[in-house]
Amino acid sequence: MPSAMRQAIARHMTYSKQQIPHYYLTMRAEMSAALDRREDWNLSHGTDDAISVNDLVLKATALALAAHPAFNGHYQDNAFRGQPHVHLGMAVALEDGLIAPALLHCEARSLVEIARASRDLAARARQRVLKAEEYTAATFTVTNLGMFGVESFGAIIVPPQVGILAVGAAIPTPILIDGELATARLMHLTLSGDHRATDGAEGAQFLAAIVRHLQEPAALFAG
Repeated sequence: MPSAMRQAIARHMTYSKQQIPHYYLTMRAEMSAALDRREDWNLSHGTDDAISVNDLVLKATALALAAHPAFNGHYQDNAFRGQPHVHLGMAVALEDGLIAPALLHCEARSLVEIARASRDLAARARQRVLKAEEYTAATFTVTNLGMFGVESFGAIIVPPQVGILAVGAAIPTPILIDGELATARLMHLTLSGDHRATDGAEGAQFLAAIVRHLQEPAALFAG
């Protein structure tokens, strides 16, 4: 018999796939600059200020949502309701299921603040001591399976949100640059969007903004 959590997840995901017209867009981000800068940061700062790859994606997503507010909100009662703050759902795997509690006010947090808050949120999620609003306030969700070696996947939207970003591993990949063979660290990002609230062109611009912030990481580390 599935646990109560898995039964609840099954109900929510079945509803999402049946009621929300999903569309999917995938782009690749060249992560070398961001990963090199992250490595330099982590070498020069203590463990308490360490930054993960997922933190980079969360910050890039928060910046992109500020410029593309059509993806930051809830679709309810046949209408989209944009939200004034960026509360990012962050997928956390538990023994009896996957939850995505909200990392609150990401629009006002620096990268290191997001890193500290994300570690705290994940730890409290595993201890089952989340605050009520952290269960319900998310305006957009990021789910990352790159640490398991998954290269690419499409995620199911968490209603009433209108989008979710699925993040794969940064894989060393041979590419041609000016006719010369080189190696790039490419990471697949797949956006699942709610076609009732957004369309593919909007989704492409939003996803491209996330990719741009990851490939040109200065803004991620600013502040």
